[in-house]
Amino acid sequence: MERRRRTVALIVAAALAFVPVVTADPAAAAPVTGDGLRPGQEYSAFIITPEPAAAAGTARTTVIGRALKAGRGVDAVRTLATGGELVRVKEPLPAAAARALMEGIAATPGVASVEPDLTVTRTSTPRDPRYGEQWPLWQVYPQTDTAFRADEAWDAGADGAGVTVAVLDTGIRPHADLAPALVPGYDFIADPANTADGDGRDADALDPGDWNDEGDCGATAFSPSSWHGTHIAGIIGAARDNGLGIAGIAPHAKVQPVRVLGTCGGRDSDIADAIVWASGGPVPGVPANPTPAGVINMSLGGRGPCGPTVQAAVDKATARGATVVVSAGNAAEDAAGYHPANCAGVVTVGATGDDGYLASYSNHGDTVEVAAPGGWGYWRDYDPAHRILSTVDAGARGPAGDSYAVMRGTSQAAAHVSGAVALMLSRRPGLPPAEVGDHLRRNARALPLGGGWYNSPHPIGGGLVDVARTVHDVTGSPGGECTVCAGTAAIVDITVPPDTPGTVHLAGTVSGLGTGRPDWDPAATPAMRYVRTSWDGTATPAWRVQLAGTTPGITVAYKLTLGDWTHVEKARDCTATPDRALTLPADGTAWAYATVENWNGVSACAAAPG
Repeated sequence: MERRRRTVALIVAAALAFVPVVTADPAAAAPVTGDGLRPGQEYSAFIITPEPAAAAGTARTTVIGRALKAGRGVDAVRTLATGGELVRVKEPLPAAAARALMEGIAATPGVASVEPDLTVTRTSTPRDPRYGEQWPLWQVYPQTDTAFRADEAWDAGADGAGVTVAVLDTGIRPHADLAPALVPGYDFIADPANTADGDGRDADALDPGDWNDEGDCGATAFSPSSWHGTHIAGIIGAARDNGLGIAGIAPHAKVQPVRVLGTCGGRDSDIADAIVWASGGPVPGVPANPTPAGVINMSLGGRGPCGPTVQAAVDKATARGATVVVSAGNAAEDAAGYHPANCAGVVTVGATGDDGYLASYSNHGDTVEVAAPGGWGYWRDYDPAHRILSTVDAGARGPAGDSYAVMRGTSQAAAHVSGAVALMLSRRPGLPPAEVGDHLRRNARALPLGGGWYNSPHPIGGGLVDVARTVHDVTGSPGGECTVCAGTAAIVDITVPPDTPGTVHLAGTVSGLGTGRPDWDPAATPAMRYVRTSWDGTATPAWRVQLAGTTPGITVAYKLTLGDWTHVEKARDCTATPDRALTLPADGTAWAYATVENWNGVSACAAAPG
């Protein structure tokens, strides 16, 4: 579909015609939330919130009417779910004129606050084709002694069942890996010029694409559709064990698409209504949500304060029991300057790379509660193996079919935490949002601080979320429901011959790890294939086994096989090799390195029982 360019020529004289006439004593004026106004930007929409005594009926009509008169050329658009009134000027205003307009309206008796309707955007950048693995679900980071450990949470019986996660984003595509999880959502983008589907609000939350041609939304070149909402949804709720692509963190949760980001981002007024609706609250002119969400994911953000409208929406959602998870932002700055990350009552999430340290692009600071995997920064910036794999559409503009791709950002980190919260709620339904945040922070693994490019000096809340520890804490189950809550783990990195024909397995005294498998079962523990990247960027195919034990200090004897004793490792001269051994630490992670020269039946050795 052809879309018109969204450029507006601004004539300063015309803009100043909309500067208000002050009609009341400025000393008694309501607060003006103008910290989000930036020089060089233009503003056309504002939110007026009446005082509680004038929030309804004739009193409301009188207050809004006076406010509109105070700002000449201002028209009412609609009433928001928070009680505010969205208004719009006929031509966009520069920051100084916008502030003057707001100050004039704020002087109107009965007005509680005035704020600009700020714009937010998605907080990750799509890049590169499908490649790599879902390292956040299993990888342990020895440098920081941390791990996200979604796989251990699954072993504890947490799967997201009974929980709905609302994804406030670009909408969603009915990807085959996502379709079983989807429940009806809603498109809250009110401005048809920002939708790419040619209409305003409706019950169709499908993502039509958010591409931009040169000149659209300030773009200097063509920008393909991101399919950002589908990527976020896949991280949270893609089906597991269905023979397709990836596994979501909460594979039995329901995912509700709520469209708030269009071709030029999204507006606070739309997002506020969407937050209220997603939590089950009423929104004027919108049907009730039949499946209210227990978790609301907002992988989006923009500069500026958390205005009273968005804050009121968050307050309404949390009062209904919904946990609101927000990305911290990707500007490598203090998250306190970005909304809705700086709203009260939300879980603000920073990003780590696949080394466990704070990612170079992630916002940080005291506003951030926790961190989660978002993808690497620094010299691996363009290496897809270190980003987050999830579901997308293949189209550069409109939909073209199911696909997978990697992205990085605090958007992806927030999605990991939303999935973790769904796991928590599936094990303990009704857990209040404040307690959800407390459990996440208390059980997170603190990240070391320091200088230099590798070890960030910036604080990032409680540290990296440990899903297994958190689920164990939430349930309070005695007997160690979480097998690695003490932080005891070991990693075996395996180098094998290039002609290795199949999956590598570790066999040995694995019963001592609490696996329930018999000792020396040749198919006991399959390794995961990954790509090892050295300091100079050299990529080497490799295998990795992660072990976790219930008894710190236990020693495991093992050999490596291809899943059966016919293919057990041998020395280069085809003689049997001695058992390997590793000892789990009292706390933390131990690393072992195994090099296999020959497999029984591969290379120079003839097939024979091992």
